[in-house]
Amino acid sequence: MGENVDRGSRMPEDVAAERPDMEGGNDLKYEYWMASLYRISDNRRRQSCLICGGAEKLYRLSENEMRRLHYFTEEEIHYIRESRKGFDIEGEWERLRQKEIRFLPCSQEEYPARLRHIYDPPYALYVKGSLPDAAKKSVAVVGARACSEYGRGVARLLGKTLAEHGVPVISGLAIGIDSASHAGALSAGGDTFAVLGSGCDVCYPRTSANLYLNILSGSGGILSELAPGTQPLPQFFPRRNRIISALADVVVVVEAKKRSGSLITADCAIDQGKDVFAVPGRFRDSLSEGCNHLIEQGAGILYDIENFLKNTGIVSDSEIMEKKLDKLSLAKEERLVYSNLDFNPKFIDMIIEETGLNLLTVLHALDFLKKKQLVQETFQNYFCKIL
Repeated sequence: MGENVDRGSRMPEDVAAERPDMEGGNDLKYEYWMASLYRISDNRRRQSCLICGGAEKLYRLSENEMRRLHYFTEEEIHYIRESRKGFDIEGEWERLRQKEIRFLPCSQEEYPARLRHIYDPPYALYVKGSLPDAAKKSVAVVGARACSEYGRGVARLLGKTLAEHGVPVISGLAIGIDSASHAGALSAGGDTFAVLGSGCDVCYPRTSANLYLNILSGSGGILSELAPGTQPLPQFFPRRNRIISALADVVVVVEAKKRSGSLITADCAIDQGKDVFAVPGRFRDSLSEGCNHLIEQGAGILYDIENFLKNTGIVSDSEIMEKKLDKLSLAKEERLVYSNLDFNPKFIDMIIEETGLNLLTVLHALDFLKKKQLVQETFQNYFCKIL
């Protein structure tokens, strides 16, 4: 596995050619310095760049020039001055490049559009591997770290089924539900993306190291708003949850206690106008309290994965049926007969005429489809699909 670690994290040559700054241009270097100013909020950093005409111009302003703008406090002016002394722009930028980490400030086109319009969007993202495809609908799956085996199984099945339908899975790499959903997606060869509460080069928890490497060896990615090398701290995790929900079209909570980080993610999703679903749980089970509370508050109930995919519009009825048929390994004639039918009864002579198959072949195909509960005979020699 070791030789595959960075396959997914290398920046494609064509992207590098379009983004010469990644090869050493000044603009992104100064944005990288700006991103390091954690004691100034994301919003004030964005506004500062607009007021000053860019991060490099801000970096080069004297203290008196900053004061004349009447925007910065004395504390901020002092902080910026000290940061310029202690931040080696060339050296820090080279270290970032050596780690093959992509730096995406909000000023760049590659910065995810789904993050731009949320409350308090990250000033920048650090990415190993890929970003979620903006053209694809995606689902965030979150839940308890100390989950039950039932919850772990549901999360894994959900991740696997979503991946089988080409739906990217977003989560947070934590042990329990998060890791199970990532693993499920990977088992089906799908795309999955982890948003960390540490630097994207710091695998947390360490027990998820194999999962971290497997995500990067495929076509997924590891994302963070925190600078490389940043160690996980409790205050980082609630903030990263807004990114998880923002990158997804739908958020699913599998298991959660009444007070948990998963409910913070659900709250962020609601604030962002996203759909929230919860897996219902047992009465008086502490791991079900959070999910049952969400359902009481109006969240969708996820009791059947295919119904969930259909009802959210993530996958169409025809796509779901195609996947079912693929699993059944239907013969060419059986698939042809099935595709010829709809939900209105059709006489067998018409099936024969439209498929071009002979009577015996059609009868064998219909018999097989009936046994698989895909087709029913409504009355003699009239057949239709089963809803």
